Amino acid sequence: MACLRRRRERGGRFQLDYSEPDGRRRRIDTGTTDEVVARLWLAEAERRESLARLGIIETVGLLTVRDVLGETVPGKTDSTLSAYRATYLDRCKHDMEMADSTLSLIGNAFDSFSRTVGDMKLRQITDEHVRAWKRGARVSKTSLSIYQRALRAAFARAVKWKFLDSNPFAGVEVPKQESHRQAMTPLEVRILLESVKDENYRLFLQFLLYTGCRRGEILNVKGIDIDTDRWVLSVLAVKTGRRLMLPIAKELARILEGVPLPEGFLFASEVKPGQTLNKSWVTHRFKKELERAGLPGHYSLHSLRHTFATHLRAKGIPRDIVSALMGHQSAETTAVYDHTAALHFRQFVDQLTFGE
Repeated sequence: MACLRRRRERGGRFQLDYSEPDGRRRRIDTGTTDEVVARLWLAEAERRESLARLGIIETVGLLTVRDVLGETVPGKTDSTLSAYRATYLDRCKHDMEMADSTLSLIGNAFDSFSRTVGDMKLRQITDEHVRAWKRGARVSKTSLSIYQRALRAAFARAVKWKFLDSNPFAGVEVPKQESHRQAMTPLEVRILLESVKDENYRLFLQFLLYTGCRRGEILNVKGIDIDTDRWVLSVLAVKTGRRLMLPIAKELARILEGVPLPEGFLFASEVKPGQTLNKSWVTHRFKKELERAGLPGHYSLHSLRHTFATHLRAKGIPRDIVSALMGHQSAETTAVYDHTAALHFRQFVDQLTFGE
């Protein structure tokens, strides 16, 4: 009897097991992480197993994509929006190793667009369809801007991969987001930290300020991730899934000297043993702390990452060094992946001080 299994070690792709009439088992990788598509493979395997048992066919055989999807398999010239969505997300996950949060955002962008234009053929989509979507999309101005940028990048890939000759999003202006200064001043940081009464939450904010890490990266830090001999922090990068070795600034090291390090999460939940503080909770708490301190409400936890970068740049630290410290990876820079590099980069983060 045919069955499906999701294989974690293969990026979450589904594996199909089925039997031949003589009892031999076949096991194939469907190549998809989409459960709906995987169930089409399962249905075809079960259909062929039944035909084989009835003697209508001699063997089930080795199934292929064409066997499963038949003429619905889109070629590059007739791909639909939904088919390209699946292809693009699959490549983003396995080839570009994008984080789940990014994949979810891209999927939401495609869904928003398809609610307006339907499941059109990719080559039939024009800039007028894009403009119609922008006029009717029931999302905030900020979300619309983010979605449009995500789709413009997705359709640029479609051109590169020969699905399209041109990008219908390329000539459509992206809505401007309301402009606010994202980085806090040293005075604002000092006011904020002095206002926070909860020592554990204050330490969480100090980690964000002195490392430039993202919220989720710091929430997942355990005591074992902090090397107090060399003052190096090991974090799992949210965007790439790779582990970074970051230098701990002398100011943060001074603060940590008085903090007992647990075996588990450094910022553990008190209500859910074995788990970290809730992401939404630390975010909403930040807004309350801003209000208590009398600081502008447009700041967010991510503003502390901007603050880290802005103040390093103000100290004259080169942009590529700042990018490396923040875990960015591009043609111009390489993120910090080992202790040796982390120790070398300490001279830069040691220049940070927010007046604790």
